[in-house]
Amino acid sequence: MLRADLETDQPAFKGGGRNPSAFPQKKRCNLKKRTPPIHRSGALPPSRCCNSGKGSGSLGVAACKPPLRAMFGFCGGVLIFGQNVSAFFHLPIEKRSPREFVRAIAGKLCPGERWRIFAMKQPFCTPAQALRRVLDAAAALPVPATERVPLDDACGRIAARDLCARMDQPPFDRSPLDGYALHSADTAGAGEETPVTLPVVMKLYAGDAPAAALPAGCAARIMTGAPLPPGADCVLMQELTDSGEEQVRIYAQLQPNANVVFRGEDIAASAPIAAAGTVLTPAHIGVLAGQGIPDAEVFRPMTVGVLATGSELLEAGEAWAPGKIYDANGIQNAARLRQLGFAVERTHCSDDPEEIAARMKELLTRCDAVITSGGVSVGQKDYLPTVLEMLHAEPVFAGVAQKPGSPMIAAQVGEKLVFCLSGNPFAAAATLEQYAVPALLRAAGRREEDCIPVHTRGRLTTGFSKPSKGTRFLRARALGGLVEIPGEGNAEAHSSGSLSAMMGCNCLVELPAGSGPVAPGEEVEVLNFVQ
Repeated sequence: MLRADLETDQPAFKGGGRNPSAFPQKKRCNLKKRTPPIHRSGALPPSRCCNSGKGSGSLGVAACKPPLRAMFGFCGGVLIFGQNVSAFFHLPIEKRSPREFVRAIAGKLCPGERWRIFAMKQPFCTPAQALRRVLDAAAALPVPATERVPLDDACGRIAARDLCARMDQPPFDRSPLDGYALHSADTAGAGEETPVTLPVVMKLYAGDAPAAALPAGCAARIMTGAPLPPGADCVLMQELTDSGEEQVRIYAQLQPNANVVFRGEDIAASAPIAAAGTVLTPAHIGVLAGQGIPDAEVFRPMTVGVLATGSELLEAGEAWAPGKIYDANGIQNAARLRQLGFAVERTHCSDDPEEIAARMKELLTRCDAVITSGGVSVGQKDYLPTVLEMLHAEPVFAGVAQKPGSPMIAAQVGEKLVFCLSGNPFAAAATLEQYAVPALLRAAGRREEDCIPVHTRGRLTTGFSKPSKGTRFLRARALGGLVEIPGEGNAEAHSSGSLSAMMGCNCLVELPAGSGPVAPGEEVEVLNFVQ
């Protein structure tokens, strides 16, 4: 709920008296009107949030005395707050006025105050816009440092450069089965009733190198994986022979190249194995090892700081006390990041802006990015927008037009990304998957196409009973084209504060704005979690 607390000991302002009622009515906000909180309406720099650059708007100026923290509705494009003043007023400004000019105006109106721009008024961005912005911000960051690691330690790591084959694989023509290497011409007319008998002049096992070419009219006993002797152009499986050792009876006729694995058939020299930015899988590791490559150059893992905010939070293992809850968001977010290969430093703190700012500064000193949970909504102790301003963060976006998780903020402090998620467990989990995970993976060096949740279509086996006024995301389980929404249609199972229904889920179901309840059998859009 928004409110304005006005005190009687306000300093005098140019153009008006001590009481804001002295201002002309047309320049004052209607404080009774419920307007969106400023930090939910966008925190982009003026160049990105002004509409046309023409005409004029109004500057909403609000300030408060510590520890008072009031939320003010406003009519213009900018909210300013100071250290000691609790007055509220508006004055005309150009819509593209730079921040320095806005601060200068505020300073003249109230000398001695230290003013900060809290937010620039802007509608929430769409989910697609939010994802695009964080991916672009991540791609613009410096390339992570690299290191060489043994193949034994390379699985799951991100290739730092293109990896190519250095030799043909297999490096020679070889037999795929146990049998006899032959000249195909020597098998002409062979059959069960008309076998062909040939002398066996050599025996080859895997690892042997043929000492001589195979003469015409002769056979070579050969085992799986052994190289074909020069001259041989086919292999007959031993089940179609009498398995003779010194001479062999052949019961089938073969065509040239039958049962031969040719040199370079698997992968040719110089062929690509993994492009830079590829997550190395066991298959990549096997192919690299088959090339005789002992190690790989990979990006060093990013370290992400995870900060859960809330005076109500306890760490697991602490004694429970009335009014307290255990921190689930922080440890769940940390677990998901570790699952994706990030190193994590996790902590929590109380709802105090100075403490939050101090903890975030510490994490930003040691970590490559920071994720917070809690403190981004409309409550009197939702301090994260203020903290970001204290840290001189550059906003990427502030607010997403979706449910859950609409108050989320993404920002950049120096060359490090910061994601401020809702304190509601499902809202935090959903926006982590939708925006923070893709951006962090991109910053870690992954190719963009491997960072984005894959969109598929699926048929519901269970429904959801509520209409969706705005874009809504539901947790779900997808398998084989079928999608199960937990809760058997019970909408309460999908509240932002519900955590247990997330167990076993591997995707989100997207319900477009304006859609009604969905029933079993309907086809829906599915966002699969990044792996």
